[in-house]
Amino acid sequence: HYKINRMTSKARRVIKSLFDLFMSEPNCLPTQWYLKVKDQSQDVKALVIADYIAGITDRYALDEYERLFDVHARTS
Repeated sequence: HYKINRMTSKARRVIKSLFDLFMSEPNCLPTQWYLKVKDQSQDVKALVIADYIAGITDRYALDEYERLFDVHARTS
């Protein structure tokens, strides 16, 4: 169904955008996660970031996406 396809596409874009941002700017991760990736190889960093994203809820992922990519969103 097209609505499910749209929702799946949106979720894929959110997760990919978060992953790409955290890979290029790991200092945007919460401090405890940033310390895990600081001074690590790209492979280790990718695994840690994937673990972080896998552990957050859908709602939190959407909120994080909004905070990081919406210029009008609060950054709390």
